[in-house]
Amino acid sequence: MIPSQAVHFGLLAVVLLAAKPKTAPPPSLAPLPMLPSVARVKVTAHANMTVVVEEVNLPRGEWKGEALDLHVAFGAPGPPRAIDVHLVPVDDGALEPDDDAVGESVPFDRVPRRPATAHPLLGREAMAGIVLHLRPESMKKALAPGNMAALRIRTAVEGSDADGVVVRLGASRGTPLTLGRIVVGAGTGAPVVARAEARLCGPDADGHLLAVSPKAAHSADAGEAPVAPVLAVRHPSDDLCVRLFH
Repeated sequence: MIPSQAVHFGLLAVVLLAAKPKTAPPPSLAPLPMLPSVARVKVTAHANMTVVVEEVNLPRGEWKGEALDLHVAFGAPGPPRAIDVHLVPVDDGALEPDDDAVGESVPFDRVPRRPATAHPLLGREAMAGIVLHLRPESMKKALAPGNMAALRIRTAVEGSDADGVVVRLGASRGTPLTLGRIVVGAGTGAPVVARAEARLCGPDADGHLLAVSPKAAHSADAGEAPVAPVLAVRHPSDDLCVRLFH
C-alpha cells in the first residue's frame, strides 16, 4: 500500500468511528404512581424452614394503566428455597387482603441488583432479588373491587426459627413504607410458638420491641412494652428482624 492510500484509509476509519451512532442512555424512571405500604408480615415456623409472607398494598393512586416493574430484594438468612408472588384484590374499606383471596400469579425474574428499569419496592438497590412484572390487565382486575391491590410475596428460607429471619422493608420517594401488622405462628406438625421478638433492624433502626399477633407470642423476657408497628419510628434503611421461640 502506497503512503497516499494509507492516509486515505486512515481518514476513512476516523470518519466511520465518528459517524457511529452513540447508544442512547436509558430513559429516566418516572416516580411510582402510587404510595405502597406493607400491610402485613406473617412468619410461620416449620420443621426445617421458615415461611415468610409479606403483603404490600398498592392503591390506585395516579396509576393510568401502564405496566410496572418492581424490585424486591431477598431477605435473610439467604436466598429463598422457593418463592411465589400473587396480585390479589383488597376489598373496599379493608386495610389488607382477605386470607382466602387467590388473585393472579405475578411473573418475575431473578436479578443481582435493581435494574434501572425497575422501581425500588423492598430492600436496597444493590441487593439481589427479583423484579416483578405487573401487567396492566392484572392490575385493573385487582383494583376493581376497592381501588387497592396487594402483592402477596411468599418465600421459604432455610434455617431454624431461633436463628431469626430478616424481612426487607422499603421506601418510596424517600419515605419509609408504613408497616401494619406482624403475625407469627407454627405450621402443621411444628411446636407451638411460645414467644416471639420482632424489631426494626438496620444502621439507623429504633430497636424497640414491636407488637405481634397473637398477643400471647410477645416476648416475656424483653422487659418492655411492645410498640404497634404502625407507630414505630421508621427509616428508609430499616429491615424487620423476627425471631420465634418454641
